[in-house]
Amino acid sequence: MVVEHLVGLGRRSAMERMAHMLLELGARLALVGMGNKTGYDCPLTQYHLADALGLSAVHVNRVLRQLREEGLVTFQGGHVAFNDYPGLVALAEFDPTYLDQVGPLLD
Repeated sequence: MVVEHLVGLGRRSAMERMAHMLLELGARLALVGMGNKTGYDCPLTQYHLADALGLSAVHVNRVLRQLREEGLVTFQGGHVAFNDYPGLVALAEFDPTYLDQVGPLLD
């Protein structure tokens, strides 16, 4: 998991990092029955996302707008909606097997 996070910071664009983080949160929430391939409730603010991803809040806003405009994901009103789950997975090159227990839940 550490390697995956280091790759995320060093090699992914801001959009890829955001996509990966939203997918990872969804995968983790799926473990406890609080998320699935359609989305999940997310009380995090854009400031929280910015801190977690090493971005400015303004950049997070731009990235979320771009993801929404491309029809991949909507993050609004405390809810993450995956509009194109396979497309988001492809963008982030997300493979949930690094989370160990999550893979079978989202397959």
